[in-house]
Amino acid sequence: MPLPTDHHLTWARIEPARHRHNLAPSEVDAPDLEALGLPSRAPLPRSADGLQAELERVLGARWSAPGGRVAVTAGGSEANAIVFGALLEPRDEVLVETPGYEPHREAPRLFDVSVRRFERPSSGVAAAVEAALGPATRMVVVTHLHNPSGVALSGADARALGDLAERRGLWILCDEIFRDALDEPRGTFAVLGPRWVATSSLTKVYGLGGLRLGWIAGSDDVLSRCARVQNALSASPSVPSIVLALALAPHLDTLRARTHRILAANHARWAAWLHDDLPFTSPACPLGTTAWAVFPSEDGGDAFAAFASRHADLAVTPGRFFADPRGFRVALGREPEHFAPALDTLRHALAAFVAGEPIRESP
Repeated sequence: MPLPTDHHLTWARIEPARHRHNLAPSEVDAPDLEALGLPSRAPLPRSADGLQAELERVLGARWSAPGGRVAVTAGGSEANAIVFGALLEPRDEVLVETPGYEPHREAPRLFDVSVRRFERPSSGVAAAVEAALGPATRMVVVTHLHNPSGVALSGADARALGDLAERRGLWILCDEIFRDALDEPRGTFAVLGPRWVATSSLTKVYGLGGLRLGWIAGSDDVLSRCARVQNALSASPSVPSIVLALALAPHLDTLRARTHRILAANHARWAAWLHDDLPFTSPACPLGTTAWAVFPSEDGGDAFAAFASRHADLAVTPGRFFADPRGFRVALGREPEHFAPALDTLRHALAAFVAGEPIRESP
């Protein structure tokens, strides 16, 4: 079995932090919990009996998960890997989005599962999925909001996917890690039926990546199968993470409101900046923490990301990590005081890239 690649995650841990301007992260900037008057420290209790189950009930109730509980994991990445291991057999096939998140393509390979791709449209997702299914396809992976474009999966598309899953005996795995960036009631597509499984975490929208805490929502049977796989991985998340997550649970709406304020400012600035003479197209109005920009040339996004890194001290995420080197991803979750100057740098870098000239700093 070939080892999966992790080019994106390796790059994300090392490269963006080297730059003065960073428009690469997909998560909202981490909050200063102490400044907000929120719990920021967790003890290591002598006994953790019952704490994980309590957190699973709290999070399950918050997102109205099936059965009123979720399975807590050591981050969203582990949640996705557990689902692949629990619900798929060797030589099964999973259908994933293009452009799409690299670990969704790579993690199935850990379980000797092959990967097929479909182009994610802004609407008509179920039709695009059905056209791309192969005889060995057993699972379809979608994101809500879509990573990298920030486009939502509509309720109509979700229902159509559920109907397709029932007809074809498929699992639908929806990565909902960006869902709460939307200004709408909390929830999960996992309630749509027994063929649905959802994963999420506190990292992207809540800015609590340091907790490394994610979860799986699904039927009791799904969660039971996932528990057996998790026992061969982390077994359970860090106890201090569980304790701090429980302490922060009553304040998650406060953190979500902070994110919505950040995104409102940055979405408005991004929309005002887009204009007809840009060298790329941005295929949709983003709703979450990222935007997607696509050049007409085959490797335009990768070439621009490299140019911006070398000549403008600016990090954007190259499109090759999403299996589409025409594009690049832009972070919209930075604090506005950091986002504004980085966006100005992006504008100067684009002008210089198109002109083939050195960067000229604004006066």
